[in-house]
Amino acid sequence: MKAARLYAPGDLRIEDVPKPEPEPGDVLVEIELALTDGTDLKTFRRGHPVLLRESPAPFGHEFCGLVEGHRVVAANSAPCGACDGCARGEQCRELSFLAGAYADFILVPARIAAVNLHGVPAGVAPEVAAMVEPLACCLRGVARAGIQAGDAVAILGAGPIGLMLAACVADAGGWPVIVGGREERRALIEAFGAEAGDGRGADVVFEAAGTEQAWADAVELVRPGGTVLVFGGLAREARPPIDAYRLHYEELTVRGSFHHTPATVRAALGFLASGAYPWERLVTHRVSLADLPALFADPPRDLLKAVVVP
Repeated sequence: MKAARLYAPGDLRIEDVPKPEPEPGDVLVEIELALTDGTDLKTFRRGHPVLLRESPAPFGHEFCGLVEGHRVVAANSAPCGACDGCARGEQCRELSFLAGAYADFILVPARIAAVNLHGVPAGVAPEVAAMVEPLACCLRGVARAGIQAGDAVAILGAGPIGLMLAACVADAGGWPVIVGGREERRALIEAFGAEAGDGRGADVVFEAAGTEQAWADAVELVRPGGTVLVFGGLAREARPPIDAYRLHYEELTVRGSFHHTPATVRAALGFLASGAYPWERLVTHRVSLADLPALFADPPRDLLKAVVVP
């Protein structure tokens, strides 16, 4: 079968690889389509401290596929249920990750299949269903930020994650304002329950741009006593310049949010099926698997998410 494999930052190859052989409990899924996302683009450009630990590495994690003629989606990890994090109700410290969606088939290991493999509800388009993983991350981020009804919430970043966060914030009763972003992305802000603004003085600020400057800007924008939720991951060596005076004397709360849980994965699939927001508008391009390396090497300016067809 054909599969994309990442050898090093900037070195993505489409190669012939053996078709996976499932063990008991594993589920072999035929890929109908996969989606690109910001994490994959960052990984392509600079590697990733968690998702890229071998070379060559399987690549891609948002997908919709078929099992015995039925559409399914899966999240890209599953908690172990036994570590200190799981015992405390926090993020699992021993997450088992799944990659390899840019391929003809993907093998969903038993641990993930048991809790994070789901049938797609009738009427949900495959490209929408494939968004379950990033939306689950956004739902968890909103929960960790403690959004209350009526909270003013600023979101730094107008990409797919920023727009998904806006929808989640609005659904939780907050008032999302998206700060910055390219003009073509800002055109979607209202459709996802938000408005454009400078975000200054917000009760909660989400950093969803994944840059050191955005981390610093989030701390500058939030009101005294407010909460900053850092959502966009940085390189391991990054040391963003945070305003220590504001953090200490104005008693800010800064929290990180990484990844999802089985509960937010289930909630995300229901949210997508609700049709409450025009999720399909987050897909702007469509490419074949063979053309994927070129897309990552020189992404179009108006790219939000691309459908990748094997």
